[in-house]
Amino acid sequence: MVEEMEERGLGGEEIEFLRTSYREYYYRAASSMWIPRRLEAREVGFLTFDGGHRRHLHFSSPGELIAEILREIPWGVFYSVSLYEDPGNPEMERKGWVGADLVFDIDVKDLHPACIEEHDFYLCNDGSVHRLAERPMGCRRVDWVCPMCVDAGRKEVLKLLDVLQRDMGIRPDAISVYFSGHRGFHVHVEDENLMDMGREARAQIVDYLMLNSYNPGFLEGFLRTTEDGLETLAGWPWRIADVLRQRYGVPPTLRALEALTRGEVEAAISSAVRDVAVHVDPQVTMDLSRIFRMPTSLNEKTGMMKQRCADVMACDPLKDAVAIGDYPIKVEISYAPKLQIGGYTYGPYKRTALKLPAFVAAFLVSKGVAKVIK
Repeated sequence: MVEEMEERGLGGEEIEFLRTSYREYYYRAASSMWIPRRLEAREVGFLTFDGGHRRHLHFSSPGELIAEILREIPWGVFYSVSLYEDPGNPEMERKGWVGADLVFDIDVKDLHPACIEEHDFYLCNDGSVHRLAERPMGCRRVDWVCPMCVDAGRKEVLKLLDVLQRDMGIRPDAISVYFSGHRGFHVHVEDENLMDMGREARAQIVDYLMLNSYNPGFLEGFLRTTEDGLETLAGWPWRIADVLRQRYGVPPTLRALEALTRGEVEAAISSAVRDVAVHVDPQVTMDLSRIFRMPTSLNEKTGMMKQRCADVMACDPLKDAVAIGDYPIKVEISYAPKLQIGGYTYGPYKRTALKLPAFVAAFLVSKGVAKVIK
């Protein structure tokens, strides 16, 4: 992490600004911070402003945890998805695993929306900026976020919720959705009946969601039916048939598809599978020793908060997740694409110095594209 901080050009002035901003937020939000249920059985970890990681922390009460956050002012706050008999033990195999929440991470980068090619870039030490396609050697990639990124993530969350609830029977009130504070979404499932699932069972869930083991011939078999028969489909066959129905405008029986695709039925099904499969980070769901970003904590990549989206369609993360104040901070910006945050649009900027609201400055400084000017 120290190397990453150096790469981002975070010097003393930048770290002091970020830490002061984080301190102001955590003191203001102390009474409303989200606390994981059964905190006493979880490991807590901090990413610190000196680039270090503190893991295997253990707190018996919410008050203890909040007090330590206010004392340390971490750059990132994480908690274990697993419950342990001895969560503070530094040896994982001696913690005594009890169970774990089921969590999913949707990273917009994995969804490849077109906007990424437009706003992500490489920044080189000489200050030159390059598009992603150029892939310059020795330069740092800078990930950006925009409303299109959020919409791509939102669409994937809705697909995941549909499978969790309709196919797996998970109660809606056991599922919580959060904007990660960067450009992804986290989905938490807190259901006592699922807590004892091991890594293999979680891997099977990932495989089911991502349709990694799908067989075109198997799915084709479901379409060997009449129009009335299509109405009885459920699960993945129903979702794939629905995509094909929307794409071709007719009930997607095998006979109809063979005519419409000129015999390329398997290609049509594969294309539909790519549309309906849910893209999650497999390692996040399967890794039982993982510590996960804590809701209402600030994300070190942007300075924004991991924010609950109670209504996935209505939430506006690029506005709602702004947590740092709006007092003016003067910064020198090397390069920044247009940024929509806090309900306003900023930039684009190139080699300029100006005063910006602190939450905008924190975003740019965290991305390593701006320096604080005293």
